[in-house]
Amino acid sequence: MAFALAFETRGLPADSDDLFADADPHAELAEHYQIDPNHLDGWSIAEQLSKLGKEIADPQLRAFARKIAAKSVLRRAARLVGPIRPALRRIVEPFREPFRGELDIDRTLENALGRRRPKPEDWMISDRREKQPQVVLMMDVSLSMSGRNLALAALATAVLAFKIRPPDLAVIAFDSSARTLHELGQSIGRQRLVESILAQPARGFTNLEEALRCGARELHRARSVDRAAILITDGVYTTGGDPLPLARNFRNLHVILTEDYKMNEDLCRRMANAGKGKLFKVKGFEDLPARMLDIANRVLR
Repeated sequence: MAFALAFETRGLPADSDDLFADADPHAELAEHYQIDPNHLDGWSIAEQLSKLGKEIADPQLRAFARKIAAKSVLRRAARLVGPIRPALRRIVEPFREPFRGELDIDRTLENALGRRRPKPEDWMISDRREKQPQVVLMMDVSLSMSGRNLALAALATAVLAFKIRPPDLAVIAFDSSARTLHELGQSIGRQRLVESILAQPARGFTNLEEALRCGARELHRARSVDRAAILITDGVYTTGGDPLPLARNFRNLHVILTEDYKMNEDLCRRMANAGKGKLFKVKGFEDLPARMLDIANRVLR
């Protein structure tokens, strides 16, 4: 496992070793988390980063730990996603370019009906082109998400980031307030996106109203006809107002309900219905990454 950790540090900045010239960061992390160095790997670090009482005070060591953890999260996501096949949509439009698409005989005849000579715009072609959905993901990062839950949420986000072009994915984190970690149109790498999630302290209350307000504002910037929003929640808000009125501002608001003893399934269902989306359930956060892949394959295609 020590070799695994060394492997996961590849790709760090060239000067990263200079930051720890007088210390072994692996040993420091193992000592900090009280984990046998032979069992310390990127995923175990991801699970520890936001745990109460496990915060890393040294900013350089904290950044180092996030990089290792993010690389591990991305590797897990890549294995889960497998080969990436772009989603296609059928386009019917007037003929403009030679050798593009196939003649749509039915639509062409319909347009030319009653004319002695078809006009150029009557000729219609059918083509299949890659869909470019734009998605706004709203994820709870309140106190209940600390530790392993946040690592699994980061993994689920990484799965989505492999299925959607990074500029077409916005990520909003919410606790007592909401903040945009990644805007639509912003071109950052997947690793930086995962690092920004793992950097969340996982503290505070749950403000669903503010999450939907921020999410609707971001989705308003989307230009694709294939746009959607995904909300990860147990449906229990501990601060802010009723989120249901704001859910009506969405089109294709899909709610992923993380089931537990205190969940509010009724509110989650009503939010999905108000936002003209679907309700998806997961038994626990362990199932969240696979469920996210299922949603990406079924709903966003």
